[in-house]
Amino acid sequence: MRKPNILCICAQGLNRSHYLAKYLRNKGYKTKYGGIEFSAPNPVNEFQVDWADVIIIVRKRLVSLVRKKFNLKGKKIIVIDVSDSPRLIPEQYAHLKLHDYLHFQKRWTYPQLRKAIKEYMPL
Repeated sequence: MRKPNILCICAQGLNRSHYLAKYLRNKGYKTKYGGIEFSAPNPVNEFQVDWADVIIIVRKRLVSLVRKKFNLKGKKIIVIDVSDSPRLIPEQYAHLKLHDYLHFQKRWTYPQLRKAIKEYMPL
């Protein structure tokens, strides 16, 4: 059976969606990624949405932006809620705020993305 094409969407299309697309690609899925916010340097486009069988949106707050911009009829939508901002992490992980950006992403954001998508696997 064919694995679905997966589009990962975050705010800017540079960090979370990129990482998650790479992670899923390493598991044998065909993936694309991009951002949905107005200022996104790597914006999601209609071609990517049409191509995708599954769309993963990495923040709940972005769902309305995606729905407003694109017709998602017939698409499986998965919404996870993973922030890549040190100011939004739980207090018990405050020590991670002391790390530089890349270290924070490796220690907090990327593990949280893997954990969040795990419950939906296989896609």
